[in-house]
Amino acid sequence: MMAKIKRPVFMCGENPGLRLYVPETEQRVAVASYWHCTYSPWGRGNALVLWLDEQALPEGLSWRSGGIFTDNVSLAHELVGTLTQYFQEFQGLPVTELPYLDATCEHVFDGMRYSLRCRAESVRVEIIWEELLDQKRLDWPQFPAGPVVYDLTTVICPCRAGYIEVNGLSVPGEVQVGQAADGHPSSSAFLAFAESWVGPRRS
Repeated sequence: MMAKIKRPVFMCGENPGLRLYVPETEQRVAVASYWHCTYSPWGRGNALVLWLDEQALPEGLSWRSGGIFTDNVSLAHELVGTLTQYFQEFQGLPVTELPYLDATCEHVFDGMRYSLRCRAESVRVEIIWEELLDQKRLDWPQFPAGPVVYDLTTVICPCRAGYIEVNGLSVPGEVQVGQAADGHPSSSAFLAFAESWVGPRRS
């Protein structure tokens, strides 16, 4: 069988995500999508897209808005405007209105625990994913992103737990863990490795 070659490559890298909910409800407290990009037409870089429900944040937290933490603003604009705003977890949220913050972003993964730290001028965010439940290869041809589609491949690892801290204070909320249609675990906290987006193409 001949190898299939597809172009253009829009992005490759990692893209873990996390949603926290008010316990026993479908009310979102926080939604995060972290892009660690090893290749794109806009270069390498990082972008943490973080939406927070201001009403659910702990008292005494001076920074109460979400934002897009990045060390490559051009890349972050493209990722948010082209892909992130169309992700199901961000539907109905004003992700394109979030402010862009110059930040350093660093992550560490030891096989079971993935930790991300982003530091901007007045705010520090730390996000933890831990206790991997599964590893699966996802191939999604014609992933819909507004008026265009992409070919998406990635390795998804649902996690049992996830946490967000802002300036040292924990964001309340819990991860939702369930079962996918194939009987394997699903979770609102997941890691995504070896991710590539090829396109765009008109749907």
